[in-house]
Amino acid sequence: MNFNQVSVIGFLGKAPKTSALKNGTPVLNFSVATNKYWTDENGERRERTQWHQVVGFGEGFAKLAERLSPGSHVFVQGELQTREYERTIQVPNGKKTIDHKIQQLAVEIRAEIIRVLDRSPKSESGEAQTSNAEEAPY
Repeated sequence: MNFNQVSVIGFLGKAPKTSALKNGTPVLNFSVATNKYWTDENGERRERTQWHQVVGFGEGFAKLAERLSPGSHVFVQGELQTREYERTIQVPNGKKTIDHKIQQLAVEIRAEIIRVLDRSPKSESGEAQTSNAEEAPY
């Protein structure tokens, strides 16, 4: 038996980005910050911020992007996935630079559920908006 499920509650750092796969499937990308607080051995309060990259495939997630902005409070649940991609960097070589390709590793949450926890000014009940995953190849 295998199980790969991640849940985070945090705040968006930047505005989400939307794009599309070659087959036209919409893709939503954003990052969520979670904070951990503790008191160290000297009695001083400490804080650590962890950033989580989130990707959502399908129309439902693309439409949700309109409600997301920096500072939005969200619940994200999905599968933890890794992927490799090639990135080009410029390396100094005397007075010139040389383009060099390196392998990068991305660790992401492939969203199945994204729930906006902020209260909508349009909704008196304060109900959260949820979007669920749609079947989409990637």
